[in-house]
Amino acid sequence: MLHARTIPRGAFTLAEILVVVVIIGVAAAIIVPQIGNRDDLRTASMARTLMSDLAYVQGRAVSTQKRQFVRFDVANNRYQVLEQMTPSETIITHPVNKTPFTVQLGSARKDDLKDVALDAVSFDTQTVLMYDELGTPHAYNATSHTSAAMASGSIRLKANNYTLTISIEPYSGELKIN
Repeated sequence: MLHARTIPRGAFTLAEILVVVVIIGVAAAIIVPQIGNRDDLRTASMARTLMSDLAYVQGRAVSTQKRQFVRFDVANNRYQVLEQMTPSETIITHPVNKTPFTVQLGSARKDDLKDVALDAVSFDTQTVLMYDELGTPHAYNATSHTSAAMASGSIRLKANNYTLTISIEPYSGELKIN
């Protein structure tokens, strides 16, 4: 006669798995809204958008073999991408939304990034960044319409008490977040 042996359990029951899933769901419902309210995440998100736009402009300068400009306006909390600055300004069309390539920051935004503002911009004291045909960043003087190879460039974003700085390396245009 065979005796029944107890076989050790090696798996979880469906009820145990469901209890764990419910606990994780409750924890996520409590934690996720708090994450969405953090200034550091908002500022980092805007920095990624800005860096993506700068990389696009640099690539556009190389591919079109024409100078491309990014004009920052701290007072009005925006930046614009232009194909030319003189004799007349020509703002390019945004490749995604097909509108003039102007990015608004701050309270004029209608999304969760409305608390992020341009705090300071400097490309060798200028507020216009120009990429030449090789993708090299230049500081562009909008008054005299002259440019010089950039020695240092930075853009500082701020959301309440949190700041983040994007540095643009001379010659290569490499972007870094500090």
